[in-house]
Amino acid sequence: MRLISAQLRDFRNYQNLVIDFPSRLTFLVGQNASGKTNLLESIGLLAHGRSFRGSSDADLTREGTNGYYIRAKYEKTGTRNEIEMAVDFSSGEMRRRIKLNEKPVTARSAIVGQFMCVVFSPADLQIVEGGPGERRKFIDATISSMDAVYLQNLIQYQKALRQRNALLKRIRERKNSPQDLAIWNTRLAHFAELIWKAREDFLERFHGAFTQALGQISGDRDKITYSIHANHRNDLMSYLESSTMKDTRVGYTTAGPHRDSPQFEREGKDILQFGSQGQRRSIALGLRIAQFHYLKASTGVTPVLLIDDVIRELDALRRSAFVKLLEESGQAIFTTPDLDGLDDNMHSLLKQSVIYSVSPGGNVERREGKNV
Repeated sequence: MRLISAQLRDFRNYQNLVIDFPSRLTFLVGQNASGKTNLLESIGLLAHGRSFRGSSDADLTREGTNGYYIRAKYEKTGTRNEIEMAVDFSSGEMRRRIKLNEKPVTARSAIVGQFMCVVFSPADLQIVEGGPGERRKFIDATISSMDAVYLQNLIQYQKALRQRNALLKRIRERKNSPQDLAIWNTRLAHFAELIWKAREDFLERFHGAFTQALGQISGDRDKITYSIHANHRNDLMSYLESSTMKDTRVGYTTAGPHRDSPQFEREGKDILQFGSQGQRRSIALGLRIAQFHYLKASTGVTPVLLIDDVIRELDALRRSAFVKLLEESGQAIFTTPDLDGLDDNMHSLLKQSVIYSVSPGGNVERREGKNV
């Protein structure tokens, strides 16, 4: 997998930018708030269909404009491809148009997995320290990147969940009967089992890659397990039928894959309660490294790495594991405030790279790595 070029029009702080990625390694260098992460965000948006920063389309639109347009040209297994996304607010309503190789697609889910990348961000620590939803999101995004059927099952489950929740509120308002829940109970239980089976299979295969990555980062000091508690997997249908009164009272569905709780444990103890900050950072980095190796092994495609200002946060051991990943990877795109303070290994990588200086206002200028 190789990103060839990207175009951003009225996206964040970029009025109109076309940028090429001719090298295996690219560094985007500039002060904070200059737009480095915005550029990575646009690439990640075309890969995953959503912003890795959780931003809305309105947030992504340049101030004073009515929409944005982004495009990526890339090579996958020897074939050149193109993804385009345009969002328009000029009519007063948001309209989105997406094209894959110049052919319109009807939903963002259609482009997930077409251009494959792994994003390293300071926000990755939230996968470990945030709520169960953050950890579910990591699992779902990884599986969806290579399994379109799983993504569709997840979408169908979420649609059924929204319908059931809306109906629960109408039942509470005495506008519907509890018997009306039957069809949604059946649909939820059907898609829930498909999701649970896929998550179970994923964690069974992913755990080896995660353990290996964590061993490299920690020097084999941290033995941490990654597991998930499936909420009422063995009795979901009967639970949904028997919990009508409870669910109606609270106004939402209280069991199912959306309530699963993935967790990290060390010697049987929750890392959130007993782990150090260093261990949590190791887990976050290990998850992304493992995600890269897992996707590569599962699909035969080497994901592009998008690395958002995380190099400086790494100690010597973690940086060594990171450099090893870069040596095994294909293409990587970094953001960093400057190039000072990088160790010898990183400087050797700089000599193989293309470097862009990014300044406020969306100005991007190229300079070669060999001149550093």
